[in-house]
Amino acid sequence: MKYLDVVITLLLSLLLTIGVGYEDTIISVGGYLFLALIFLSSKQWLKWLFIFPVGLIATLYFQTGYIYGHPNIGIIASLLETNKRETIEFLFAIPIKVWILNLILLATFSYYLIRVKFEFKWCKVVFVSGFICFYFSSLSLFVSHCYKSTEHYIEQIDALKNSIHQSANWHILKAKPRYKTYVLIIGESMRKDYMSSYGYPINSTPFLATTPGILVNGYLSTASHTAVSLPRTLAISHGLDLHPVNNIITLANAAQMKTIWLSNQGFIGKYDTAVSAIAVHASEKHFLKKGDFLTNNTSDYALLPLFKQALAQPYNGSKLIVLHIMGSHENFCDRIKKDIYNFKDKDLSCYLSTYNQTDTIIKTIVNDLKATQNSYSLMYFSDHGLNNVSTIKGKTQLVHGDLYKQNYEVPLIEIASDIHQHTMLNKQISAFDFMSIFSNWIGVKTAQLPSLNVYQLPQNKKIQVLSGNQMVLFKSLKNDPDEIIHR
Repeated sequence: MKYLDVVITLLLSLLLTIGVGYEDTIISVGGYLFLALIFLSSKQWLKWLFIFPVGLIATLYFQTGYIYGHPNIGIIASLLETNKRETIEFLFAIPIKVWILNLILLATFSYYLIRVKFEFKWCKVVFVSGFICFYFSSLSLFVSHCYKSTEHYIEQIDALKNSIHQSANWHILKAKPRYKTYVLIIGESMRKDYMSSYGYPINSTPFLATTPGILVNGYLSTASHTAVSLPRTLAISHGLDLHPVNNIITLANAAQMKTIWLSNQGFIGKYDTAVSAIAVHASEKHFLKKGDFLTNNTSDYALLPLFKQALAQPYNGSKLIVLHIMGSHENFCDRIKKDIYNFKDKDLSCYLSTYNQTDTIIKTIVNDLKATQNSYSLMYFSDHGLNNVSTIKGKTQLVHGDLYKQNYEVPLIEIASDIHQHTMLNKQISAFDFMSIFSNWIGVKTAQLPSLNVYQLPQNKKIQVLSGNQMVLFKSLKNDPDEIIHR
């Protein structure tokens, strides 16, 4: 039975290491965990008081860790801000292989707790050796990353909560909006290399591929998860630090613009989610999804009547209308009315169909703007991209992640009443500079930040992105192995 105990403990060590997101270092941190479990199994009470609680949390984290990797602020934010529908969608999207591995992990963990026990002569030496090995193991890294990620998330939420009760300290030097209507559309989970407007061979974005506009080829999101990326895009930020009260809405308000926020993303409360804490500053707010448990699956098309109403409201000055769409959020097939491509690879087919749907929505909004016969400018960007984790040839599984360039390479597009050419600007621009772009866009100069358009921003070859819990050089990231998938 001792041989079986060794095999079970080794299998448990490997599965736990994979399940908490350290597959790339499985030999080192998994090996330390194996030794730790061997040494610390010498006393039954030690297993139950020490190994059991940590191992149980790691076992429950298995599906998330296997697909998305080790804990980071983005994953913590997603776990805490996800509503009931999104949770159900996530569970149904988990491959059967992952469920089977999770069941095997649960079985081996139970066997280890109940049956495995190794006897050693020198108890104190064994205890010390066990704790030292545990310190260098995957479970120790898991606990450390959980703590740091939760700490960063709490700091972010506290900053967002406090911003609700603070007044923005914008020092306006000049405010001269160029257009009557400004429309900002915030997309979701759209990576630019799947857009035909950026060269993808399948016609996924026909309107954006041909309409006059400025397309930035090199725009990089601040982070790889919505709850982390958008607060650092829509407010002044230089990395982990965040100044949420100085955001796009308070800036537009300071410039005497009418601000309207239309959202198809969830609104749990005034400051329960990172984005709603910014949206709450708008003059008018309309959320199609309200509450945390009864949130329904509402189409982005439902925002169009609200947009028309906002557009028709009389106002002497300029208006800023923000639309936050579900876009290409997982699960992709739930986001669309129809799969227009019908590929065998259903995940990719639905994903591209979400692109086409967003393209149609943007086209409809542009036509509504033209019908007013007033000057307008529309800007569209996505909060982050995705990467493919499928290991099966001919099958796609696109998920959140922070290891690949494609997790950050997203579109930034401007369409305006006075733009008459289709222009591709090949230039790397960080979303950390979006506030500067935004202030220039709405014709506002402040003492707090430079006002620069995409042409004026200096070329930056050392752009950093928030990956996990730290800032890393974008160029240090690797390419998604399936960055372009042809079907």
